Amino acid sequence: INTMRISLTLLFLFIFVFIRASDYTRISNTRSLGMGGAGVTHSFSFNPALTALSTNKQIGVDIYNRFSVNGLNTIQTSFCYPNSLLSGGIHVASFGNDLYRENLFIIAVAKQVSEKVTLGISTNCRFLQSDLLETAPIRLAVDAGVVIKPVDKLLIGISLLDFPSVNLSVTDKQLEQTPVYNLRAGFNWEFVPLCLLTAELVSSAEKSVAVNMGVEYSPYTSFQLRAGLQGNPFMPACGIGYEFSKFTLQMAAQFHPLLGTSTGLGIQAHF
Repeated sequence: INTMRISLTLLFLFIFVFIRASDYTRISNTRSLGMGGAGVTHSFSFNPALTALSTNKQIGVDIYNRFSVNGLNTIQTSFCYPNSLLSGGIHVASFGNDLYRENLFIIAVAKQVSEKVTLGISTNCRFLQSDLLETAPIRLAVDAGVVIKPVDKLLIGISLLDFPSVNLSVTDKQLEQTPVYNLRAGFNWEFVPLCLLTAELVSSAEKSVAVNMGVEYSPYTSFQLRAGLQGNPFMPACGIGYEFSKFTLQMAAQFHPLLGTSTGLGIQAHF
């Protein structure tokens, strides 16, 4: 029964990933997932300008499981190298199993152009691995982002993802993906001490406007509690974070009203 469930789910995803451009590899980090998935101010895979805001080098791994199904995991790793001249980051993500796998590779650079404004740009390559296809579809695209810090407690992020984009190695007309855009705008606001409010608006060619929002409370310096809501599809979320030595451990859960619970686990090292 479990094998049949995985096969049917993968078939459904196969149809929608390259015909309707659904995205199962570009997900936010675990911290952001616990706050509703507002990634434009938390993850450089959603806003390349964020690579320049890190105070030190970071490497992280996140594992995201959808609806408690073994074959629906996304594993991603990222490395961020801040530098006063030009900051950079590498992000690699993979979704699926041996029968069907979608991969994403991102290279990002960013530069702080003023005290309050940081600009970033990245290029990404997405490709499929599947025995069902004679030629694996490949898509190349460009992302651009900006981060604005007008005051000390407020951070604003805006990004345009996958625009422009071009499809390669696709001979079957049914598998040709129409180039789409993904526009995001959001903010982080520490409206009271130890409490962070985050929210973003998401607009794309495939979905109507959605709102992701959440809150993070830090009762202790090394411990955080999180809660949030993700729109389209509607999914409440919660999460925790714990910092020890040079490491940060993150856990998150999202709750779909029909399909069940999705969980995320992440760890970051700072050096």
